Amino acid sequence: MRKNRKSYTLVDSYKEYRKENPDNSGFSLSKVEYRNICIAFNQKLSDAIIEEADEFNVPGRLGLIRIKKFPTRNNSMRIDWEQTKKHNKKIYHMNMHTDGYYYKWYWSKANAIFKNKSVYSFKPNRTNKRILAKLLKENKVEFFE
Repeated sequence: MRKNRKSYTLVDSYKEYRKENPDNSGFSLSKVEYRNICIAFNQKLSDAIIEEADEFNVPGRLGLIRIKKFPTRNNSMRIDWEQTKKHNKKIYHMNMHTDGYYYKWYWSKANAIFKNKSVYSFKPNRTNKRILAKLLKENKVEFFE
C-alpha cells in the first residue's frame, strides 16, 4: 500500500494480488483482466444494492453496506441553490418526491469486528449517487430506515 495515503486503490489491490499469486502460480491475471473483473463485480454489486434494495455483507465481518432512509429534520435540510439564486433568499429542498425523506449510502459497522471503526468511511462514486437520485425521483425503488 502507498505510504501517507488515505485510500486503498485498485492499483494497491492488484499489487497485493500479484504478491499472493506470482506468474508461476496458475492464478495469475494481467492488470487489465484484474481491473475488468473488479469493475464488473462492483457494478453488479451496486446494481443489486440500488435497484433491488439489497444489502451487502462485507466479507471478514467488516460490516454491511446498503441504502438507508433518513427522515428530514429542519436543521439538516439541503439548500436548493438553483431556486435560492433565482429568488435571492435561502430555499431548501423539501423532498416531496420521497415524502420528506432523504436517502444515502450507509456502511453499518455495528457488528463489524475491527479496530478504529470510526476512522474508516465509505464513499460511493458519483455515478452511483446519480443513479440512486434518478430512481428515487421516478419512485421506482423503496428503501428502509
